[in-house]
Amino acid sequence: MIRKPEVFVLVAGLSLGACGGPEQNAKPAASASEAKAPGSSDGSPGGAGNAAAKTASLYDRLGGEPAITATVDGFLKRVAADKRINGRFINVDLVRLRMLLIQFVSQATGGQVAYTGREMHDSHAGLQIVDEEFDAIVEDLTGALVELKVPAREKNELLGALGPLKPKIVNRPPEAAAQHDPALAQRARELAQQLRASPPAAGQTAGGAQAGDLLELAVNARVRGQRSYADQLFSAAERQLPEGRLAAVASLFRDGAPERITTELKHMSADTPPQPKLAVGSSDDDAKEKEKEKEAKASSATLSGKLTIVNGPDLLGVITLDPVKGRAGKRTPKQRIMEQRDRQFAPRLLAVPVGSTVSFPNFDPVFHNVFSLSPARAFDLGIFKNGETRDVTFKKEGLVRLGCNLHANMSAHVVVVAAAHYVVTSPGGQFAFRKLSPGKYQLRAWSEDSQEPIVQTVEIHRGANTLDLSVNRGAPEGLGTDKFGVPRGADK
Repeated sequence: MIRKPEVFVLVAGLSLGACGGPEQNAKPAASASEAKAPGSSDGSPGGAGNAAAKTASLYDRLGGEPAITATVDGFLKRVAADKRINGRFINVDLVRLRMLLIQFVSQATGGQVAYTGREMHDSHAGLQIVDEEFDAIVEDLTGALVELKVPAREKNELLGALGPLKPKIVNRPPEAAAQHDPALAQRARELAQQLRASPPAAGQTAGGAQAGDLLELAVNARVRGQRSYADQLFSAAERQLPEGRLAAVASLFRDGAPERITTELKHMSADTPPQPKLAVGSSDDDAKEKEKEKEAKASSATLSGKLTIVNGPDLLGVITLDPVKGRAGKRTPKQRIMEQRDRQFAPRLLAVPVGSTVSFPNFDPVFHNVFSLSPARAFDLGIFKNGETRDVTFKKEGLVRLGCNLHANMSAHVVVVAAAHYVVTSPGGQFAFRKLSPGKYQLRAWSEDSQEPIVQTVEIHRGANTLDLSVNRGAPEGLGTDKFGVPRGADK
């Protein structure tokens, strides 16, 4: 249960860190005029009514669900109109956010309501919220309470702890992140003004006003050092304009990020079957029919066992085998899918041969921004959603860690292999090669977060062989960095 004094600090964190889809016209369950006035009760201001109020929960003293709903609706209305902060909500499912806020405030004030959202630290990790944004949220919360005439006692109880708890939400970016070209920033501001004054382009109905507002917000964020937030706003402005319209100022927002993949967006049907959630990739399964026939004739051995990942019992792994002597046939490059669905990657671990192409469709109604900083393949796919996808070809062997620049909780890995034989482990670490020829092999094994694989020579005999392996996890637990290399999130 969340402590009552923290409720509106946590609402601020939840609001600023919310992620969801684009809907913006949720109908309130009860308007402020329809709901019972927050803090009102059926008793008189004094006597028994006042005594009962002293023992009632804050939830009941505020007026229960109708009043909580009216307060949340008033708060969201103010936030949507607040240009200091509304850019934070361009990638938010406001219907979902509204539901979570009502749950959150209800539970935190003593109501018997389950909160189904994420923990505060996770919800705002990597957002680099600054004082100005936090203060704007607090003002909007306070304004909603005043408008609904919440009594002083209840209002003070809700807002009283904001000062001491502010450090739990605010996480300013490092000073180095704010370094920029002032002349280019000024040029971007002038371009924003031009966009606001421009008439609609062909095929558009609203002109460049909204794109101009987004660009202005992007410049403000960039000057403050909020690199990822600035890039998100800039990308959103780009999507509303003809291609190349903002190219002259793109370097202000993109310098320091990995290679931008700008191939044309493709589309995948919404009824595309979901990918397996855990792991995909096995040379036994991936081989073409001719390869399978050839291997079946030459194969008279198997290898099975368990890969233990020290300090990472829930991690997955990949194991490869290459003959020490003789030539091993190269695997044919594959076409694979690494999807974003329900704000997660799937599969979590994907093994593919060198030269394979992976599609990254986003089936969520919100933007994702897939990226990697890994030496084996660094890239930045930009933002897209609703079945849109871009492809990446992996030409170099190695482990590629994937992240989403908009959602710090999302991560996955692609292991690009050059070996003749490869397999992913089960969640318990079990693995099996079913089609091997006797002989000596060089074995490599990775955990899904390894920096480098372990390497050893093994001898495979005719028939069934067993082998247990152990690797150390390669990276500490945490949220890693954004695509600009800035660490994400504050300590819990």
